[in-house]
Amino acid sequence: MTTVFSDPLNMTRLRISKVVLFLGLYAVVLIVPTTLVLFGSEWLQRNFAAFWWFFPLILFAVLTIAAPILYLGILRRLEGRFMKDQRRYHKTLITASSGMTRIKEIQRLCRLIVHMVNKTVGLTNASLFLFEPKDQRYVLKATRHRSHAQTGMAIEQTDPLVELLRADKDLLVVEELQAEMDVKRADDRAKKAAWVASWMGKQEAKLILPSFSNDQLLAFLVLGAKRSGEPYTTDDIALFSGLANQAALAIENAMFFEELRTNEAYMVQSEKLASLGQLASGMAHEIHNPLTIISGEAQLYLERFKGQSDEADHVLKSIIEECQRAADITRRILRFAKPAPSELVAVDLKLIMEETLTLAGYQVRMEKVERKVDISPALPKVRGNHNQLQEVFLNLVLNACQAMGQEGGKLMISAVPEDSGVVLRVADTGPGIPLHIQRKVFDPFYTTKPTGTGLGLFVSQRIIKAHGGTIELASEEGKGTCFTIRLPNWQETVGVAANGAPAASEAPPVGNGRSP
Repeated sequence: MTTVFSDPLNMTRLRISKVVLFLGLYAVVLIVPTTLVLFGSEWLQRNFAAFWWFFPLILFAVLTIAAPILYLGILRRLEGRFMKDQRRYHKTLITASSGMTRIKEIQRLCRLIVHMVNKTVGLTNASLFLFEPKDQRYVLKATRHRSHAQTGMAIEQTDPLVELLRADKDLLVVEELQAEMDVKRADDRAKKAAWVASWMGKQEAKLILPSFSNDQLLAFLVLGAKRSGEPYTTDDIALFSGLANQAALAIENAMFFEELRTNEAYMVQSEKLASLGQLASGMAHEIHNPLTIISGEAQLYLERFKGQSDEADHVLKSIIEECQRAADITRRILRFAKPAPSELVAVDLKLIMEETLTLAGYQVRMEKVERKVDISPALPKVRGNHNQLQEVFLNLVLNACQAMGQEGGKLMISAVPEDSGVVLRVADTGPGIPLHIQRKVFDPFYTTKPTGTGLGLFVSQRIIKAHGGTIELASEEGKGTCFTIRLPNWQETVGVAANGAPAASEAPPVGNGRSP
């Protein structure tokens, strides 16, 4: 796309001054020697005889040589006077753009770019849209002097604006788009140009500046008019093109460091969780030993004094039952805390869900939660890791129960075969998740809970992806939330274990009552 801009007022004044200066110097070069010939020829002839014409010729030659030098000197002064503000912000933008690559926080970088361009050039408004890989769209990250701009405003990849930027790989100017509309073509390009020109009009935009990394459109700046009323010049466009390239490099650099920080924090948190798992395993073993003694002694006394007192029999049976219940908890903790094997095997989702509901019952008040579990009897085994999938489902069940709160509600769990996989849904009748939060629930360290870590859903999503599956969220405020997980079926192979949670490290059952 070829960009043509009208000259601003200062450029017009400069051009007029150039013409006047040129004509003035040209007049001096011609008039001064001519005047010498007309009014001084008699004096020159009396004093220099036949060589009198040599002096006007010398004067003409000197003026001809001096005029261009004088013209350039005066022109520099004029340009410095008329273009002082433009050169100032050009220099400021060049200096600032060179420091963008040192900023490693993406949100701060976006705000800096918008603030720098808006303040330095003096624009009515400026906005920056950045590509979000997670959402696969361009999200408004920073804006300035635009009261009608919506926070979180997003533009899809299929939008005509994005398609034109990718096709042209150049800036878009509203005047040029309107000129394409005036041609009244009926092709796809004209339709897109009309749509983009209309959108720019609503946003009070005059110019859209894209930032590419190779063929990937990373971001684009939406620039309004200059507050001075002057249109953009070709010098402005050349400067903005360089700024866009520098911004693309800075954004790519900031994205890399952000991902690095996320991975580093995730690794640190994973180490903490691993340490907690080892601690839980040790505590489970320590708790199991006294439970075995208590249960054994209770069984011994029940056999010895059975029938002598109904109340004593009831108390002893309660002790034995609670010991068995506590032992069951320790076994489940050991299974959950045990390091997960790297290979994926055939796992039984029904078994995992039963264990998950039992574990969840120890951590939240389930008596006010109406549970509805619908697992297809023809449910095939899936390819996965028992412990990791249990971690995912436990997290979803706990989130659902905590969302419903003290008032309780319905917890609906279903699992059905679908094509070559299994679809599992965990739904609740809680308050739902607002739309602006739904886009962030899978982000690391994002949480609305006072004591939450913000890693539950992030880790769950990573686990499901590692299993070759997907996890999706559907929520409506006031009606509830539903998480849908799709996992591939297990394809039987020789030597595959029945599930991914071997019992080698589980605690043994509570003793038979004779010895601890």
